[in-house]
Amino acid sequence: MVELTVRANLAALSVIADFLAETLAGCTDELTFAIQLAVDEACSNIALYGYPGREPGSITIVCIVDADSIRVTITDDGIPFDPLTAPPPPLDVPVEERAIGGLGIHFIRTVTDSVAYAREGERNVLSMVKRRPGSP
Repeated sequence: MVELTVRANLAALSVIADFLAETLAGCTDELTFAIQLAVDEACSNIALYGYPGREPGSITIVCIVDADSIRVTITDDGIPFDPLTAPPPPLDVPVEERAIGGLGIHFIRTVTDSVAYAREGERNVLSMVKRRPGSP
């Protein structure tokens, strides 16, 4: 298990990407890309929308890599928000006619095998699992 805590702002995304690249060294490029995409989307949303009208708090990322899967848990102390309640984006509508937003959560759902949300005390907890190819 490895852990990283950063300030909840867009400048931290490069630190998070480096942390994941180091943590996932030895994984396939496809697996690494999927995890990096999902975590980047979740952390971008936290930085952009999690602290309206107040100073950004922190984001903590815990990553567990084992033989069967990669588990990532992201916690933040922003406003309560369950991303899994967001409706799927209308992918059958031309891009220029779609409302901005909603694709990040769609990407998270698409590139991971399972996603769960909980509000624990004053923190949002988003847990994602990506199975390694060939694992049950």
